[in-house]
Amino acid sequence: MSMSKTIFRELLDKEASPALGCTEPMMFALAGAITRKHAPGKVLRVDMVGCGLMVTGVQAVGIPNTGGKTGAFLASAVGIVNGDAEACKEVLHNIRPEDVVAAEELIQNAEFTLDMDNSTGKQVYFKLTLTTDEHVATVIFEDEHHTWTYLEADGKVLVDNRKPAGEMLIPANDVDWDVFTIENIYNWCKTADISEFGRAKEAVEMNTKVATDGLENPRGIQTARILRKNVESGFVAEDEITHVLMWGTAGADARMGGSDYPTMVITASGNQGLMVVMAPWASSQYRKMSAEDGYRAVAFALLMNTFMKYASKEYVYMPPTCSCATTAAPAAAAGVAFLHGLTPQQINDMLCTAQVQMAGVVCDGAKPSCATRMYVALFGSLQAMMMAKEGIRATNVEGFVHNDLKVTLENLYRLQHDVLHNKVDAILWDIVKEQKVIH
Repeated sequence: MSMSKTIFRELLDKEASPALGCTEPMMFALAGAITRKHAPGKVLRVDMVGCGLMVTGVQAVGIPNTGGKTGAFLASAVGIVNGDAEACKEVLHNIRPEDVVAAEELIQNAEFTLDMDNSTGKQVYFKLTLTTDEHVATVIFEDEHHTWTYLEADGKVLVDNRKPAGEMLIPANDVDWDVFTIENIYNWCKTADISEFGRAKEAVEMNTKVATDGLENPRGIQTARILRKNVESGFVAEDEITHVLMWGTAGADARMGGSDYPTMVITASGNQGLMVVMAPWASSQYRKMSAEDGYRAVAFALLMNTFMKYASKEYVYMPPTCSCATTAAPAAAAGVAFLHGLTPQQINDMLCTAQVQMAGVVCDGAKPSCATRMYVALFGSLQAMMMAKEGIRATNVEGFVHNDLKVTLENLYRLQHDVLHNKVDAILWDIVKEQKVIH
């Protein structure tokens, strides 16, 4: 497509969007809600199959409006009972306590199955078949957590937009990389009219509620709450980095623990959205900067997250490595660097160094402990920022790192594609089955 600098506003609107709950249980619930519309009657079976990170990533994260309950079976069941298919990524918004009870009864009275299938080659693939005493309905999701490409009811195909096996969504092919550069993103965020940053403002308002939930309530693994407790005891200094780390991770605590607040996601990830938004916003608040300065930094971080994810080609939404560690944390720190006056070149350098720190961290599914990993990665990325400010960085004689961030990410892509793709998922699924935690 033709590309001008207005693409940055378009990318913000495209890749930053609200979602309720972790995207895996959201998708399971949405699939349940969609099929239920076409298969009324007494539920007999719910058969589910998905690619690696779909079926592992749904096991441990809290489902919104369920009191922090977890699992693939419950996520699909609450969707069947009272999910709002029309609300798409906010399908769980109207789940009530009595719906949770009904869903748990459904799991006891019907047969639920879950298995892994990586044969499609797609980074996002999920199929749910609902069988009742009257009807059968099947829905298939591909490429994105909210995009269903196939719908069948009682043998009649209602929707079929499936792509051939191995054909993946690669947004990177649709952008002009001569325009989509760190320098151009930086300059646009510095100079564009403030009216262009409405999505950033919306993201701050939305994600602040989630992060506050994580700090005020014992959600997830409580990374941020424990940090705050140690600030209060005097063990940890109450400085800008601590403030950024606390607010940058609190949202992931909440979301992985089943927060009932919607999140502004970025590149299909709520955890990424929470860190990328809240870290630079926390920095701006600590430094007592204007809201406008904060929104510009948040927009820069969101766009840098998108830049790095697009550079990972077909792994844009679900790579074998941890995107929170290798993308969101560096992008969040880039937003802080933006506020601290680092140049585009210095930001390029800090992001290359940040890749060195966390590049080998595999994604083993969404879970409460994601917040701790994000904390470590964000701290390391802020250290890379401090180094870049002094002209120090990892250089192109050090492993896969190149002097240019985009080439560095292309090198990392080769490692993901040739070494990690599907292998991590298969081993992880074996471990999950051995530990008998599928539910």
